Order: sequence, then structure tokens, then C-alpha cells
Amino acid sequence: MVSSAATIEALNVGKRAIPVDPTDPFWSNYGPTKGRHVVVDMDPQMITNPMWPNPATKWVNVKAARNDKEIAVRLQWSDGVRDDIMVRSQQYKDQAALMFPVKAGSEPPFTMGSEGERVNIWQWKATWDKEGAGRAGNEGMQDMEDHYSNMAMGSAGYYMYEPDGNLLLKGALKPDMTGSKDERGKSGVHTGGAGEIATRSTFVDFGMGKNEGVYNPGRATHNILSDATMRRSPVEDLNAEGFSTLTTQANQDVDGKGNWSNDRWAVVFKRALKTDDANDAQFTGNSMPMAIAIWNGSNKERNGQKAITAWNTLKY
Repeated sequence: MVSSAATIEALNVGKRAIPVDPTDPFWSNYGPTKGRHVVVDMDPQMITNPMWPNPATKWVNVKAARNDKEIAVRLQWSDGVRDDIMVRSQQYKDQAALMFPVKAGSEPPFTMGSEGERVNIWQWKATWDKEGAGRAGNEGMQDMEDHYSNMAMGSAGYYMYEPDGNLLLKGALKPDMTGSKDERGKSGVHTGGAGEIATRSTFVDFGMGKNEGVYNPGRATHNILSDATMRRSPVEDLNAEGFSTLTTQANQDVDGKGNWSNDRWAVVFKRALKTDDANDAQFTGNSMPMAIAIWNGSNKERNGQKAITAWNTLKY
């Protein structure tokens, strides 16, 4: 059973800036969007395997706003646990997504579109938000030592040396170097790996640490899941033409930010009304179909195991 479709009307604020911070007074009951929220019921994903009959999220509070250049949607939903760390296989992250048809005036199957009926998906990830996506670069990415605070790094206990390899890490630190990482990078300084361990003057590997490049082939192949420098924000800009076709875009155009407080997530998605990317939904006319999906990490939700809606209508 699919819940009734909702209509969300975006407030037109003219030339006023729309904040991406979900805690900004703009989005509160004291700002211009007061009283403009719509409660949208969430449904279980029971269309394709693995089905998910009991998702944790039952409803989501939706607001929207636009100005002369941009459109933004704010989601808020209950979630008693903040799941924004995922460095072990037993961990699952909180996520939320909006979906729009790419072709103006069309309404593809809400099952992530179908062949020849492409959809544009904006997926916010709590882990990317925690890592400062769009601001912190790869240094902000979480790794094993973020979960295991007493993990030995460079001496005693369990230790794995970095091998020599063809992937050279620009700007890496060596014992006798000074200056910032950026300064070292500009000077063309690289590290060539651990080298001969027996000839070392120290057992501390100054090339080892968070997100070691030699052990990160995803970064070498420019995979956005491994390389945070490719992320514009905590929101990934994607396309799909049906289940199992989700693909990241070459151009990341969506801004966003999340905040967890009082057992609730609030997330803002924001993008230009029109872009030059043929794979993007273009907000021309005055309305657009919009579907919503939410994943609860503590409920082990991932991939197709999620709460969903069918197409709603976003008016702007």
C-alpha cells in the first residue's frame, strides 16, 4: 500500500538568500517558512528484493523555498541514534534522498526510473556530513583509528607498514620536513612508501595515518566514495534508470547540510534552479514530481532497505 501523495509548496523569497544550514532561523517557526511544513508519510520498500517491511522512519516533515536562482528542500524526521560513523562492516549510516525526473514534464516509475526514463537523485549521507564534505578534503575522512581510539599507530602492537608502490602521495610528511601539507605539495615533495624497514632510523612510519593512499585504490581511480576532494557537499548528485543502476555524476551540483539534535535529523538540500548538466533535473515551469527516501543506520537500513514515498508534487 502506498500513502497518498503530498503537495509541497516552496516559498518564493525573491532575491533573499536561502541558508543551507537547517538550524538557521529562516527554517524555524520564527522565520519566513513558519507554518509551511507538510508531513509526508513514509512507506516500506516492498517492490524489489531485499524488501523492507518495517522501516524505522514513518513520516518526514518537509519544507521548501526558492529565490530567483536557487531552490531548497528541508527534511526533518525522528531518529533516536546519530549514525554518522561507518568504518566497520557492522556499521550503517543515516541517509536521506530526494528524487526528480530528468525529463521535464515526465513522471518515470518512482522505482528509481526505468530504462530511458532517467531520474536525478540527491543523496545526503550523515558520514559525509561528519567528515566535512566539501570543506575538509581527504584529511577529514574517517578511518579505523576514529573508531578504535587506542589503536597503535607506528609502534608496538599490531602494525602494518606501507609498501613501496607506484602511487606517490603528494605533500606527504617525512621526518626532516617542515611546512604545511599544501606547501610541501607545491614543492613537488612525494613519499615513495616504507622502503627498507631494516635501514630505518625509527619505527614510526611518517607516511602512515588516516586514509593511506597506497591502500586506497578507490582514490587512485577517482572514486567519489574514496576521494573526498571530489565531493561538493554531504549530498551526492546521482542518476538512475531503474534499480541497481545508481551512478554518481561527473558534475556535483547540489549543496546540503545536516544537523542531529533532540533525536531528530534536519537536512537541507539546495541547488540552482537551472544548470548546464543534461543529467540534472531542471526546475522550469512551476512544479516537479519529487520522491523521498530515508535510511536509518541503527535499523541496519542500506541500499533498497529503506523508507520511501511515491511521487509527491513540489510546487515552486
